Amino acid sequence: MTAGARPRLATFLGLALTLGFTGFGGGYAVAQRIRHALVDKHKWLDDEAFVEALAVSSSLPGTTATNLLTLVGYRFGGVRAAAGAAAAFLAPSVALMIAFGAAYNRLRHLPALASVLAGMGVATVGVIGAVAVDMRRYAIRGRLGWIIASVSAALLIVDALNLLEVIALAGLFGAIWMRPAELRIASPPDDDSPGSLRAILIAIPPMAAMPAVVALFFVFARIGIATFGGGIAMISPMEHEIVHVRGWLDDGAFRDAIVLGQITPGPIAISATFIGYRVDGLLGAAVATVGMFGPPFLVSIAAAHSMNAFRRSSVVSGFLAAVAPAVVGAIVAACVALFHTAVHDVRQGIVAAAVFALLVIRPKLSPLLPIAIAGALEVLFA
Repeated sequence: MTAGARPRLATFLGLALTLGFTGFGGGYAVAQRIRHALVDKHKWLDDEAFVEALAVSSSLPGTTATNLLTLVGYRFGGVRAAAGAAAAFLAPSVALMIAFGAAYNRLRHLPALASVLAGMGVATVGVIGAVAVDMRRYAIRGRLGWIIASVSAALLIVDALNLLEVIALAGLFGAIWMRPAELRIASPPDDDSPGSLRAILIAIPPMAAMPAVVALFFVFARIGIATFGGGIAMISPMEHEIVHVRGWLDDGAFRDAIVLGQITPGPIAISATFIGYRVDGLLGAAVATVGMFGPPFLVSIAAAHSMNAFRRSSVVSGFLAAVAPAVVGAIVAACVALFHTAVHDVRQGIVAAAVFALLVIRPKLSPLLPIAIAGALEVLFA
């Protein structure tokens, strides 16, 4: 990453905590808010450094925003800053999900709450679309970048490939065709290999007799370390394990967990906290949260530790140059997918379009305001 003014640890952790309270709209929307804070406001990074970090964080297992804060935190202050930033970012959402878990039996049948959640989901469509428009300014360069972004979006929209496959193909193309000639090739370091950790966790077999609190950790650890593409990509494996294999929640409760994860600040994967609470109270919430976010955090630390060596490699530089526009394509595809699931009539389509237009015109405006207004409007018209 390009050098810049290094922030004080307390300042950086305060920023991570603020993002934890205001990070509505999903991983890519939060990533854009991180960019505004780090690049535009504080100038701790430039656009090139941010795009590099975003490309790497999107290529790792786990959630994009948490990975991104971990990578940036490691650059600013090592493991302590990385761990502090991830914890500060997740803390508000963890607290909210525990509160939702405790009050769930009383809240689940309130029609007004369902309407608010639906309206917020509609607004999120516009938020993610505006993120794609804003990010293309610094992530897509030249005709080749547009081609990569367009092909990536198309492949994901038609479900021809999953996000991991798209990222891998884009990176392979970049490593071959977009390598800067002036960089010498360096071999990646042998230490801190994330692959071995992933192999260990995936190899752990499901055990029906395992105590619930222990099973919670290993179930979410396997999901967190083996899922690429952020929180949305985790929904399917979570549903399979939580509902169909373990029977910890029924279909309705699981859907509610995902909705709550979408509309609370922070990543959608924070649904793990809610599920853990419903299974085994506060201990279950803590274990599920650590299982979901702990292993990807270790992988992100290993990646951050290796970035200086990787940056000297023309292969890795080409890989990241192609992954950046592929990420923009992935955001477009996420917007399209969410549109199909959240927008059900013309009125909701108009609301999503209005949020999109507002945030394109005012890219520095917090998405919290239009998301809250959309939730209120849905209650009025429901």
